[in-house]
Amino acid sequence: MELKYIVAIVAGALFLILFIIALVVYFYNRRKQMLFRANIAEVYSEENLVLIDYDCGLEEESLRILSAALSEGQITIEDVLFDGAVSPVDEGIEEITGNYEPD
Repeated sequence: MELKYIVAIVAGALFLILFIIALVVYFYNRRKQMLFRANIAEVYSEENLVLIDYDCGLEEESLRILSAALSEGQITIEDVLFDGAVSPVDEGIEEITGNYEPD
């Protein structure tokens, strides 16, 4: 057999192997993506929004205030002021002007 036929057979076999690997990877990723989308749809399709498992984590204090608000129906001003829900206002950086006179 001539060299050009051997090279053609090896190249064709290599192409076929790579093509089969690409198909397997494509269908594997497609299946994985379908399962991921189904999981997201299951988590976020709840009609009662209180039962939805959100992806954000809340601090203990925020959870306590939130649970008190859900039980009472509304957050009171005492919850906001005395529980530290409101942080102090940031006044920015103090700028000092003047001339430096070393001693």
